[in-house]
Amino acid sequence: MKKIFIIAAISLLAQGISAQTIDRSQKPKPGPAPVITIGDPVIYKLANGITVLVVENHKLPKVSASYSIDAGPITEGAKAGVVSLMGSMLNEGTTTKTKAQFDEAVDQLGADVNAGAYGGTASALTRYFEPAFMLMAESIRQPAFPAASFEKIKSQTITGLKSNEKSAKAISGRVVNALVYGKNHPNGEFQTETSINGITLDDVKSAYKKYVTPSRGYLTFVGDIKPEAAKALAEKAFGDWKGAALTLPVLAKVSNPTKTEVDVVNVSNAVQSEITVTNLLDLPLSSPDYFAVLLANQILGGGSESRLFMNLREKHGFTYGAYASTGSGRFQSKFSATAAVRNEKVDSAVVEFLKEINTIRTVKVSAEELQNAKNLYNGSFALGLENPARTAGFASSILINNLPKDFYRTYLQKLNAVTIDDVLRVAKKYFNYDNTRVIVVGKTEAFVPGLTKAGFTVNTFDSYASPIKK
Repeated sequence: MKKIFIIAAISLLAQGISAQTIDRSQKPKPGPAPVITIGDPVIYKLANGITVLVVENHKLPKVSASYSIDAGPITEGAKAGVVSLMGSMLNEGTTTKTKAQFDEAVDQLGADVNAGAYGGTASALTRYFEPAFMLMAESIRQPAFPAASFEKIKSQTITGLKSNEKSAKAISGRVVNALVYGKNHPNGEFQTETSINGITLDDVKSAYKKYVTPSRGYLTFVGDIKPEAAKALAEKAFGDWKGAALTLPVLAKVSNPTKTEVDVVNVSNAVQSEITVTNLLDLPLSSPDYFAVLLANQILGGGSESRLFMNLREKHGFTYGAYASTGSGRFQSKFSATAAVRNEKVDSAVVEFLKEINTIRTVKVSAEELQNAKNLYNGSFALGLENPARTAGFASSILINNLPKDFYRTYLQKLNAVTIDDVLRVAKKYFNYDNTRVIVVGKTEAFVPGLTKAGFTVNTFDSYASPIKK
């Protein structure tokens, strides 16, 4: 009898399937954006200024915590690299434990504990979390700053700089920011062997006193912990901590070039050249343009189906991949389109980069392109919510960027409301064409003649962004 019922059910199911008419030549229409349900974290404020955020998640017996200091961009000047060295020194032992003793204490707990210039992290099983968290607090509040460790880290930093002297990628990472922001801007500064050699242990200690502080601090707990327990632990570890008051720096606005320029740096051994087409922009998360810019960037260079990738890799074979990225936040950031290209194809690749940027600024994207970009964000955003730390990050972002409380709850609705006209408008506003910078780091003898022949005026710089006179 049971077998007869199963056969009958299968027969009815088959009839239902055959009755449907499926046109496989047409893509299914996208469904509505997922409805996002994000719970608010519990928020406390300690007397010394630290904001504590707690996101409960009891699915696993594990807790993670992070302490972050919102200091903003830091100008180091002649001591460029001092903040980085200071951050490394926070993992070199405390006033009560040598580095070996500290590391052994962490290992015995099966925990993960780290500290740096902008805070620290601790993660462990629930039963071992409190001692792990207290170790993190100890590394942040009671660093020993041993002289031997300082000399070791300083030497390692200089060795790293020397090893990258002929790396086109490393040089590009340095000179792009220096040329775009200026070498006196905190985002344009860079470490050199001279600046590192000029840093003393006293400089490191001074930087610690100035920037590692409860002021503008955010302490986030995620996982198997009750808010009351998290608050008590925060008070125990950091409640009596005092330190310097931080204020966000006020930075002068940096201008883009008045007309498009091509800046090159010679790396004679380079097999490929690093191309960056870039301009500065102002795009706070609260901007009404924010979501349209996300989608415009995705269409232009967000992945393997983007226009830059399909052009420079799939159509012309100039590179393994071409991408675009757009910064955002409280301070000036960059739009950049990048690729590593064979030296002899640099001139052609630059032309194609500028062509694609100009096209998205002047011609409306297709409905299919826009919908595909939205679909990608819909899926990735919803999938990311499976990580509880993401929710905590949303909460601190709302506080730091002064966003509406429902900013992330309505994230996908706002994203999916972006129109084709919106994409065209923001592309023209934020992706420069007539006043952008093209920066190429590579074997200049292989591509400068081609760039000149294509009508570009070429400026030459050394590997530290200083102009070279012809």
